[in-house]
Amino acid sequence: MVSTRAVYAAVGCITLMTILAGNAFAQRHSGRFEIGGSLTSIRSVDFPASFGPAVEGDFNIGRHVALDAAFNWFPSNSFAGNTTGGLFGVKIGTRTQHFGFFGKARPGFFSIANEFRGSTFNLDTGQASSRFARLTQRALDIGGVIEYYPAQRWTLRWDLGDTLLFQEQGPLFSVIGTGSAFFPQPPRDPARTTNHFQFSTGVHYLF
Repeated sequence: MVSTRAVYAAVGCITLMTILAGNAFAQRHSGRFEIGGSLTSIRSVDFPASFGPAVEGDFNIGRHVALDAAFNWFPSNSFAGNTTGGLFGVKIGTRTQHFGFFGKARPGFFSIANEFRGSTFNLDTGQASSRFARLTQRALDIGGVIEYYPAQRWTLRWDLGDTLLFQEQGPLFSVIGTGSAFFPQPPRDPARTTNHFQFSTGVHYLF
């Protein structure tokens, strides 16, 4: 928690300095493409880590609609590997000279490395083996976006919303060996959809 708060404090200071240093009367540049980076936090027990960087991009179709994409990376921990995620969708809203307000809907995926996927118990040897593999699951990011335009080509962006994760069935537990046909197989956890609060802050360059 201490390191996360420190990162947020640093980002907040950089954001504040950028706002103060920006030209408050600058006109918005008319380019269509944006590229930038952000720091993203997802509140979840389903990801090995819940804080990491992202690369973002936009294609503006006028003042009110834009194609919006992000590629996220969350580091690994002692239990599972790193998590990568890709989101691509649309944001719709309105812009003034200095601010933009949008709603967003971005389907995509999250992929977790070294995820526990099942275990097999051998009745003959009394030994169990486990299987770990990369698990990729569908996702949908919905929420809102606030943008501030401190200069002609720069955008400060804040995202918040709900990341829905469409989870597959849980790990498969099986029993093999003599008499396994009469041994009840443990049931798998059913597929489910989970909600995860998401927040990010970033900077974009317009060209």
